[in-house]
Order: sequence, then C-alpha cells, then structure tokens
Amino acid sequence: MFIRVSADIRGDHGELERLVHEAFEGVDPAGVEVHIEPARRSHQSFTGLAYFRPPSRPRLRPETRYLVRLRVPRSLRNRAYPKTYRYPALKTAPWITVGDWRERLVALAAHEAYHVHQFRTGIRRSEVQAERWALSILDAWRTAARVVIPTAPHPQIDPAGERGGVQLALF
Repeated sequence: MFIRVSADIRGDHGELERLVHEAFEGVDPAGVEVHIEPARRSHQSFTGLAYFRPPSRPRLRPETRYLVRLRVPRSLRNRAYPKTYRYPALKTAPWITVGDWRERLVALAAHEAYHVHQFRTGIRRSEVQAERWALSILDAWRTAARVVIPTAPHPQIDPAGERGGVQLALF
C-alpha cells in the first residue's frame, strides 16, 4: 500500500500513515493507493471515497489497482469530541462514537478499506457492512492501543495528616 499525505495538512504525516495502515488490518493492501487530502469545505471533513477502478486523475503509480481518498481537516485538532455519528440516511447502520480525531480517522479508513475488500472479492457493496467493519476495527484498535501503566500503591490517606498519612491538597 502506498500512502500520500498532502503537504497542506498540518500534523504528523508519519502518524497519519501509521493510523491508515492499522485501519487496513484484515484487508489485503496490495495495489491500494491512499491519498489523505484536506477537505475543501467543513462538511467534507472526515469523508472518504474508494474507487472500483482507478480514475484518470490524479496520476497514480503503475501498480495501483484501487484508489482510496480520505478528506480530513487541514489542521487536526480534538474539538467537539467525543462525537457520535451514523452513516447518513441508513437506519440499520451502527452508531459510532469516537473520542478524538485519531479514532475518527481509523474508523473512516477502515470503512474505505472494507470497500476495497468488497471490490477485490466481488461481494455486494454495502455501506452498512462497511460501517459495521469500521466499528469492529475501531474497537480492536482501541483495545490494542490501550496501554496499561502500572501504578504504585497509594499511601494510606489520613485526613488529619497523622500516622504517616498524606494530606491531599487541591493546589
């Protein structure tokens, strides 16, 4: 898989590429080219397209069989999160709750990755199935990304500050 991140996107391009690779878990990435582009309008943020046949424009690598375009904001920030959404006008699509822009990108890329799987295997194209796949990949990604930090046992807290306890202070 080849990933191209637009120079107009402010952020860590390496992290964007890593997130897309992780979102393609379970889908064959061979012959796939992913373009991460800035959204032209705010309502296009975090939208994507997967092409059954490569379009004539933009120019793609010779080995590209499928093109995926992901539109994200020019500046990736964690505003208005957590966010819950559902694919528009599809009542059977699952509700997806994302905690930040990274989770939203993983869900979006996984959705489009499933379309590539549908194209490659010749199964029926379904937005609902793609959303269900995206939700399962997002859940797996959250579980894998969870880092357990061991904590030291807390000293016994005594409000009076006696017996070697620690008094809590707000500031």
